[in-house]
Amino acid sequence: MPLTLGFVGSFRHFLVSAARWAWGLPEPAATQPLVIEFLPRTYSADSACGKKRWIKLILRSSRSQWHLKFTFSGTAVQDGTRPIVAKGMKRRNDLRDLCRCIDFRRIPLLDDTVTEVILSLDPSPESVKLPYTTQPSADSEYASVISDLWVRTLEDPLRIRFPVHDSSNGIPARRLSEIREKEELNGDSVYKVLLQGDETPYVYKEVERAHYVPRDTEVLEQELRNLNMFRGTTVGIVQLVAAVVSQNPYQTTQPGKECDPVVLRGFLLEHHPNGTLESALESPTPEARERWREWALQIASALAEMHHRGLAHMDLKPSNVVLSGESNAVLVDISGTGGVTRQWLCPEMLESKKDPLSWSIAAQQQNDIWALGQIMLAMADACRADEQKQLLRSVALATTRPCPRIPLSEVIAALSGRPSPIV
Repeated sequence: MPLTLGFVGSFRHFLVSAARWAWGLPEPAATQPLVIEFLPRTYSADSACGKKRWIKLILRSSRSQWHLKFTFSGTAVQDGTRPIVAKGMKRRNDLRDLCRCIDFRRIPLLDDTVTEVILSLDPSPESVKLPYTTQPSADSEYASVISDLWVRTLEDPLRIRFPVHDSSNGIPARRLSEIREKEELNGDSVYKVLLQGDETPYVYKEVERAHYVPRDTEVLEQELRNLNMFRGTTVGIVQLVAAVVSQNPYQTTQPGKECDPVVLRGFLLEHHPNGTLESALESPTPEARERWREWALQIASALAEMHHRGLAHMDLKPSNVVLSGESNAVLVDISGTGGVTRQWLCPEMLESKKDPLSWSIAAQQQNDIWALGQIMLAMADACRADEQKQLLRSVALATTRPCPRIPLSEVIAALSGRPSPIV
């Protein structure tokens, strides 16, 4: 008889069992061994004396799987008096050893998501006694307390959210399985990739990353919407190639059917091979020294197009400008909600206690103009030609004055050589 977590847990287990019976799906019966796969580099613990630690794993049975975040909350105590505090790898290995002792068939796990299984020495209204089949190893910090542990489950609030892909938005889609090579670009889940049957390199930006928080998915979805807005129309803004989709990686019943909904895993962008503006500023090439003004104009024009569409960049900086194969400047990271870099914030936002992303769009656009001015000042410092240096500096000083700053139309006119109040 499976253990349940109160009436709600019992009722949910009944519904899950009934659904499995209706669809002819197997129960995780005792005859079907559960295989534990610990996910690499997912063990973590808080800094408060190790009172909470967790590890992520997948339970597999026949053609089914369940994703778990396995959490121990509290401090194991030996003989009721002395805390047991393992350290380092020993603590991780003890937690793994404890997982292998548990009878997960008697714990109601959630389908198609991540179940957080929380163990504690202190019972709560939702918890039941931990079902286990074997004892931990003798030197485990859990050896003397396993019979006193309580367990409860909930949906992991920090699970990676993979949104269902909307195929009606007109964005082409490629399967995640088509990616055959990945080369990490910046350590933040951005990769240079090759696809099956295609030697063209692309940039792949994915939902999942090492230090994921649920808001990351919202930011990626917003960036996808913004990219789709400029797809095929705007020079100077990185071009969207396709959404990358797959079946839900949390899907319990494997393998899924082709008609199952697919989820968004990320998107493909054009790959621009000549690095970033940041690199060009740090190590100027002879070509770069001749193109600062042209690049400033291209950045200002792309930024003006974003502002015309009611958007703001909010993280404009040299590392978010890449150089194409033709050595043109291209804006990247255009979600407008992904975060800010303090060094590139305008003074009024830097001095305020308000979240910069909570300011009005008009104020955010003023911040973009200020950041553009800072970029042009950096370009002016890298210039050798006095005329180009003087122009960039004069325009930059006009864009970094107190609000209201000069409009981008005047910046573009000055950099294009047309009559402008700036010069």
